[in-house]
Amino acid sequence: MKTITITSENGETFSSISNFFIDYYMTEANGEFVKIYLYMVRLQEAGQSISIQDIADHFQCTQKDICRAIRYWVDRNILRLEYNQKNELLGITIMSLTPPESGEEPEANSGLDLLHQPVSAKVYPISQSKKVASSTKEENPLPEIPEKKAYSPSQLRAIEQDKNMENIVYQFEMYCGHTPTPTEYNTLLYIYEQLMFPAELLEYLIEYCASLEHTSHRYIEKVAIDWYLRGIRTAKQAKQETAAYHALNAAISKELGLSRVLTPTELRYINTWKNDYAFQQDVIIEACQRASADNKISFRYINGILTNWYESHVKSLEDIQRLDQQYINQKKATGKSGSKVQNLPFNDFSQRDYDNQELENFFIKEVQKLSEQS
Repeated sequence: MKTITITSENGETFSSISNFFIDYYMTEANGEFVKIYLYMVRLQEAGQSISIQDIADHFQCTQKDICRAIRYWVDRNILRLEYNQKNELLGITIMSLTPPESGEEPEANSGLDLLHQPVSAKVYPISQSKKVASSTKEENPLPEIPEKKAYSPSQLRAIEQDKNMENIVYQFEMYCGHTPTPTEYNTLLYIYEQLMFPAELLEYLIEYCASLEHTSHRYIEKVAIDWYLRGIRTAKQAKQETAAYHALNAAISKELGLSRVLTPTELRYINTWKNDYAFQQDVIIEACQRASADNKISFRYINGILTNWYESHVKSLEDIQRLDQQYINQKKATGKSGSKVQNLPFNDFSQRDYDNQELENFFIKEVQKLSEQS
């Protein structure tokens, strides 16, 4: 396969990461996509040519995984593909970053400045309360979102003695893996004191966000405000709202014969299938059944099946049947015996041996899908 070069738009050589990337782009991105972007920044500094296969080998993943990450960052104008006049891919340019037009303003220095101020000097970025438009029925207006407020040292000391707040912090540490920073603590305090979430509800909120692999304090606050506006005031109400998500987890576990708690990696896969790929439960269960039939009960193998279906624009079981029939017809057309529908190799790089030209064509096809969709 031909090698490609990675350069920066302004020709500089450095491995520094833009604060715009950290503040606006990194938080919501898949962690694997972030790692690949950081690796490309490092390669750009080295100034050496590299192939997609080399990058895939470095991360012990497939070429499809690398192409998917590149497509994600190209779509957000963070990377740019460079072609020659023959429409041949020459390289990838790392773009200069700017805040997205629709992005919300981050807190100054992402809250790091608060670490160097006394408690009484902490300033919150929201200067006035956000008033949400009233509903069309005047008798049932939406509640006003409370304004964040600063706390005096004596108030904070009193709050620290609150057993409920102590349990909330412990829940955060368990699911987020670290003690809350001052900014994160203030977010928990805002939800607990000003949105008036009972401790049980706030603890469930943290658990729910962690199950979605979104543990940033901004994301937790957004979900909290959404629940607040929809009148969710108890953990029972919240669990009813999220029942569909947990029902999917239970259905997958049952189909695969799992009696244990799903791991964070497995939950991340499910989150991708449900939210990124927007698959209905019947499609996901069909993939699980096919994996079981092949005696390959692994989330990685199931992810390969679903990724293939996603890239084939599958929306329903009928679309899957259409793909199966196409495969049967292709087998017949090539004169190969047997009419049994077999699963194509999915997302397991050890299952396929690419030659150089096939890899080149595959990569170009993947990254050019963006231009075809625009």
